[in-house]
Amino acid sequence: MKAFTLWSRGLTWAAFLAVAVVSPAPAGADPEDRELSRDRQEIRQGGREVRKDRREFAGDRADVRRLERLMARLDKAKAEGDRRAEQGIRKRIHSLLRREVAETRRDLAADRREAGRSARELGDDRREVRDERREGDVRDRRDDARDLRDDRRDLRHDVRDTAESRRRLERQMNVLRDLREIQDDVRRGDRRALKQEDALLEEFLRIAREDARETGRELIEDRRERREDLREHREDRREREEDRDRDDE
Repeated sequence: MKAFTLWSRGLTWAAFLAVAVVSPAPAGADPEDRELSRDRQEIRQGGREVRKDRREFAGDRADVRRLERLMARLDKAKAEGDRRAEQGIRKRIHSLLRREVAETRRDLAADRREAGRSARELGDDRREVRDERREGDVRDRRDDARDLRDDRRDLRHDVRDTAESRRRLERQMNVLRDLREIQDDVRRGDRRALKQEDALLEEFLRIAREDARETGRELIEDRRERREDLREHREDRREREEDRDRDDE
C-alpha cells in the first residue's frame, strides 16, 4: 500500500497579531464601543476555532496513518496465511472504525449546535439593526452591513459543515453494516467475501482521507477569517480614534 501524504499546502503557520483581551462593553455603551467589543469577541472566538482545527487536523492525520498501517498488516497476514493474526488485526480495525463513527456522530452534533448558534446570532443582529434604524440611530450603516455579512458567512459555513458530517456518517455506517454482513464468509476464507472486505476497507480509508483534507481546508478558512476579523478590528479602532480627534478640535 502506498504511503498517504496529506494535502497540506498553505498550512504553514504564521504568527497572529496580538489582541488585547478587554472586558465586553456594558449594555449602555455607545454603538462604537459595542462594535469594538464585538470585534474582540469575534477575534477570540476565531482563535479558539483555529486551535480546535489544529488539534482535529493532527488527529485526523494520525487516524489515517493508523488505519493504513493496520490494513497493510492485514494484507501481510493474508499473504502469509496466518489466520490467527488476521482475526486479531480485523478486531483492531473494526474497533478503530467504530471509534471513527462515534467521533463523526459527535462532530455532527457539534456542527448542528454551531449552526443553531449562528442562526440565532444572525437573527439577533437583524433585529438590532431594525431597532436602531427605527430609533434613528446614526451608527454607520457600513458596520451593520459588515456584521450581517459576517453572520451570513458563518451560518453558511456551519450549514455546510453539518451537511458534510451527515454525509460522512452515512457513508461510514454503510461500510460498517456491509462489513458485518460478510464476516461469517470472511472467517471461512471465502474469496469473494475477502475481496469485498478489501474494497470496503479502502472505501473507509478514502472517507478518512477526505475528512482529513476537509479539516485542513477548514483550518485555512478559519485562519483567513480570523485575519479578516483582525483587520476589521484595526479599522474600527482607527475610525474611532479619528472621530475622537475631530471631536477634540
